[in-house]
Amino acid sequence: MREFEKQAMGVAMVFAGIILYGIVHLSTLMYLPSVMSYSTQWGKYLQAVYESGGLIALIASIVLFLIGVVLLIPKSFFSTKDVMNEIRERDREFNEKYGTRET
Repeated sequence: MREFEKQAMGVAMVFAGIILYGIVHLSTLMYLPSVMSYSTQWGKYLQAVYESGGLIALIASIVLFLIGVVLLIPKSFFSTKDVMNEIRERDREFNEKYGTRET
Protein backbone atom coordinates (compact mmCIF):
# COMPACT_ATOMS: atom_id res chain seq x y z
CA MET A 1 0.00 0.00 0.00
CA ARG A 2 1.45 3.33 -0.99
CA GLU A 3 1.99 5.97 1.65
CA PHE A 4 -0.69 8.31 0.30
CA GLU A 5 -3.29 5.52 0.22
CA LYS A 6 -2.34 4.51 3.75
CA GLN A 7 -2.73 8.08 5.00
CA ALA A 8 -6.03 8.52 3.18
CA MET A 9 -7.33 5.30 4.73
CA GLY A 10 -6.12 6.45 8.15
CA VAL A 11 -7.86 9.82 7.83
CA ALA A 12 -11.08 8.12 6.68
CA MET A 13 -11.01 5.69 9.62
CA VAL A 14 -10.31 8.42 12.17
CA PHE A 15 -13.13 10.52 10.72
CA ALA A 16 -15.52 7.54 10.68
CA GLY A 17 -14.64 6.70 14.28
CA ILE A 18 -15.28 10.27 15.40
CA ILE A 19 -18.61 10.47 13.55
CA LEU A 20 -19.75 7.09 14.90
CA TYR A 21 -18.75 8.06 18.43
CA GLY A 22 -20.66 11.32 18.07
CA ILE A 23 -23.81 9.50 16.99
CA VAL A 24 -23.52 7.01 19.87
CA HIS A 25 -22.87 9.85 22.30
CA LEU A 26 -25.93 11.81 21.15
CA SER A 27 -28.22 8.80 21.38
CA THR A 28 -26.82 7.98 24.81
CA LEU A 29 -27.38 11.51 26.05
CA MET A 30 -30.98 11.41 24.86
CA TYR A 31 -31.49 8.11 26.71
CA LEU A 32 -29.56 9.14 29.84
CA PRO A 33 -32.45 10.86 31.71
CA SER A 34 -34.49 7.65 31.62
CA VAL A 35 -31.80 5.65 33.44
CA MET A 36 -32.99 5.66 37.02
CA SER A 37 -30.52 3.25 38.56
CA TYR A 38 -27.35 1.55 37.44
CA SER A 39 -25.93 -1.65 38.75
CA THR A 40 -22.52 -1.60 37.10
CA GLN A 41 -19.33 -0.12 38.46
CA TRP A 42 -18.87 1.84 35.22
CA GLY A 43 -21.57 4.37 36.04
CA LYS A 44 -24.68 5.88 34.60
CA TYR A 45 -23.25 6.86 31.21
CA LEU A 46 -22.15 3.35 30.23
CA GLN A 47 -25.38 1.95 31.61
CA ALA A 48 -27.22 4.29 29.24
CA VAL A 49 -24.94 3.19 26.37
CA TYR A 50 -25.73 -0.45 27.14
CA GLU A 51 -29.48 0.07 27.51
CA SER A 52 -29.75 2.18 24.36
CA GLY A 53 -28.00 -0.55 22.34
CA GLY A 54 -24.91 1.46 21.51
CA LEU A 55 -22.24 -0.65 23.18
CA ILE A 56 -21.09 -2.40 19.99
CA ALA A 57 -21.08 0.89 18.08
CA LEU A 58 -19.09 2.55 20.87
CA ILE A 59 -16.47 -0.20 20.76
CA ALA A 60 -16.40 -0.08 16.94
CA SER A 61 -15.90 3.69 16.97
CA ILE A 62 -12.97 3.40 19.35
CA VAL A 63 -11.42 0.60 17.28
CA LEU A 64 -11.86 2.57 14.03
CA PHE A 65 -10.26 5.62 15.61
CA LEU A 66 -7.28 3.67 16.94
CA ILE A 67 -6.67 1.83 13.66
CA GLY A 68 -6.82 5.15 11.83
CA VAL A 69 -4.28 6.70 14.19
CA VAL A 70 -1.95 3.72 13.75
CA LEU A 71 -2.20 4.09 9.96
CA LEU A 72 -1.29 7.77 10.25
CA ILE A 73 1.88 7.11 12.24
CA PRO A 74 4.86 7.32 9.87
CA LYS A 75 6.76 4.14 9.09
CA SER A 76 9.99 5.67 10.41
CA PHE A 77 8.44 5.90 13.89
CA PHE A 78 8.61 2.12 14.26
CA SER A 79 12.13 1.58 12.93
CA THR A 80 15.08 3.80 13.81
CA LYS A 81 17.36 1.65 11.63
CA ASP A 82 15.60 2.84 8.48
CA VAL A 83 15.87 6.46 9.62
CA MET A 84 19.60 6.16 10.25
CA ASN A 85 20.12 4.52 6.85
CA GLU A 86 18.17 7.36 5.20
CA ILE A 87 20.29 9.97 7.02
CA ARG A 88 23.51 8.24 5.95
CA GLU A 89 22.33 8.02 2.34
CA ARG A 90 21.40 11.70 2.20
CA ASP A 91 24.69 12.65 3.87
CA ARG A 92 26.59 10.65 1.24
CA GLU A 93 24.63 12.33 -1.58
CA PHE A 94 25.31 15.76 -0.09
CA ASN A 95 29.04 15.05 0.23
CA GLU A 96 29.17 13.85 -3.40
CA LYS A 97 27.41 16.95 -4.65
CA TYR A 98 29.02 19.65 -2.48
CA GLY A 99 32.09 17.97 -1.07
CA THR A 100 33.10 17.88 2.56
CA ARG A 101 34.23 20.91 4.51
CA GLU A 102 37.84 20.69 5.67
CA THR A 103 38.64 22.69 8.81
